[in-house]
Amino acid sequence: MIKILFFDIGYTLVDEDAVWRARCKEQAATEEARLLGLTAEDIFHEIEKASVERLPQYKTFVNKYGIKVVAPYRTELETLYSASHSVLKTLSEKYTLGIIANQSGGLQKRLADFNIAQYFTYVISSSDVNVSKPDVRIFEYALNAADCSPCEAVMIGDRPDNDIEPAKRVGMKTVWIKQGFGKNQTPLPQSEPDYVITELQELLTIF
Repeated sequence: MIKILFFDIGYTLVDEDAVWRARCKEQAATEEARLLGLTAEDIFHEIEKASVERLPQYKTFVNKYGIKVVAPYRTELETLYSASHSVLKTLSEKYTLGIIANQSGGLQKRLADFNIAQYFTYVISSSDVNVSKPDVRIFEYALNAADCSPCEAVMIGDRPDNDIEPAKRVGMKTVWIKQGFGKNQTPLPQSEPDYVITELQELLTIF
């Protein structure tokens, strides 16, 4: 019996498209990028390629070109997917909800700013526990915090490599939402999700 649903943040509940487009544009405007002849589209495609290859997205680009000045990720450009609020409200009436995400500090405030903090009983951020996905320890930490066995928990995320595979390794059920860069990945046998959806509303047909 499922008791708790854990969500990722980026490209699961939050649309990051504007963030990544702005970051690529800002990176392309640096002297380094101009000297290398890199456009914003070039950088965006490098990130897409890294994701398909199951590699760290921006870090792979930075290392490939030896970038010294790295454009920041601007959280203020994030937007909540239109269905996030209503789907979370509906699910929270039946299940306990939590978050397992690789995030910088201040996640609780951002959730409050999005007016969705009230739906989550457990918020496990990599910046708080010093462990990042796909390390299974962050999933184990979340399960221990929730006093929940793996078979009673579901992980919902956009990346087969970061969300689905490690969650399955600890025994959780999984839902892959095909949004953002992760939608272009091909799941390996060990990261084959239990469910595949293309938008949040579909969760209401599963749970």
